[in-house]
Order: sequence, then C-alpha cells, then structure tokens
Amino acid sequence: MSESQSLPNLAIGYSRARLLMFFGGSLLLTSFCTALAFSWQGGNNITRFVVDACYVGAVFFGLATFRMLWRLITARRPQVFISRVGIRDTRLADETIAWSAVRKVFPWEQRGQKFVVLKVDPLIAQRFSGGFATQALALLNKALGTDSVIINAGGLTMDVETLLESCKQYWGAGRPAQAEQAVSEAEAQPEPVG
Repeated sequence: MSESQSLPNLAIGYSRARLLMFFGGSLLLTSFCTALAFSWQGGNNITRFVVDACYVGAVFFGLATFRMLWRLITARRPQVFISRVGIRDTRLADETIAWSAVRKVFPWEQRGQKFVVLKVDPLIAQRFSGGFATQALALLNKALGTDSVIINAGGLTMDVETLLESCKQYWGAGRPAQAEQAVSEAEAQPEPVG
C-alpha cells in the first residue's frame, strides 16, 4: 500500500477552548474601551481623541465579541477538510482546491499571526476572491501574489505547524500521480513529422 492510499481524510473544526479564550479577550477589551469611552473610571484628564478612539474600540471589539459568540454557538461542524483529492476551507468557499492545482505550500507570518498559503493556478485563485472574508484578505494576497489562497488556523483544533505539515504531506502524495500521468500522456502522443 502506498503512502497516499494510507492517508485518512481530515476534518478540522473549531476548538471550543480557543474560541472561549478569544471570546473572553474580546469581551474584556470591549468592556475596557466602553469604560474609558463613557468615563466610568472617574478621571477628567482624558482627551477627546482618546474618548473617540475608545468609542471605535468599543464598536470594533464588540463586533468581535459577537462574532466569537456566534462561532461558539455554531462550532459543531468541521470547517477545513483535507483529503487525497484536495483541501476545502468552508470559511472561504464550498469548493475543493485540487492538489493538482496547487503549485506550492508554504508558511507565512504577518504581525505575529501565522498562516498556511497555497500558491494555486490563477484561475483557481479567482474563484476564492468573491467572498467578504476573502476580500478582507485581499491586502495579504497582494503581498504574496494574486494567485494564492490563505488558510488561517486561528481558532481551529489544529495549530498552524501541524496544518502546514498535513498540507505538505497530502500535497506531496497527490502530486506524483499527476506528474506521472502527464509524463505518460506526453510520451503517448506521436511527434509531428516535418
């Protein structure tokens, strides 16, 4: 039995412990910004700029708190699926990216947060640029090139290093069969006679 046949299908969901940690942090920051914005601490030496920044922070972290709460409620389903055929991140799209379309798998770090980046064919990358979440990540894609898909492991049960190694392993197992088929098809075609 070859290595590619022994690889099981992986279904990766959200980690409730990590989501609770994110929820607690965003709730704490929302409370802190709200307290400063409404001057609950009783100080009079706060500038208008700080108060306005606290209003913005309270709204931003409040939305993050509700998002984490929503993820906690709906975290029962897996979000990322890895198989011998390809990878599917339902947070980006419901389509599977075939390993044959992936050119390179590599890690990337931005401001202390790590990601797994799949460098794919440009036509495949265009399919993943229409959603709101992927448009928000468009700035990250510009730094990496337009033909890449970013998989974020934040909040998942699998950390970035394990996700990266799993992707490389499945990608490596899926690629040799494709390369051997391409070579055999190229040899099977007769050369034109001139």
